Amino acid sequence: MHVGIRLTASAERYARHHALMEFIEAANPGPMAAVGDILSLTAGGSVHDFAVAQRRWIFDGETLRLELTIDHPAFGRR
Repeated sequence: MHVGIRLTASAERYARHHALMEFIEAANPGPMAAVGDILSLTAGGSVHDFAVAQRRWIFDGETLRLELTIDHPAFGRR
């Protein structure tokens, strides 16, 4: 199951500043990710931590999918 990722405004600013949008779009943390989990992305020799802030199941009448909202800085969710 592919899990979609949505970013908070602060996470999006951080991701764009560090050219991480492509990595985030390719990430698939899976349905086991829980609120409070840390999603660490390694890019360019640096580790970038984001926190799973929310899980949302979306049903459009035909398909069910999971969307995770991630936030930055990650330490704000611990």
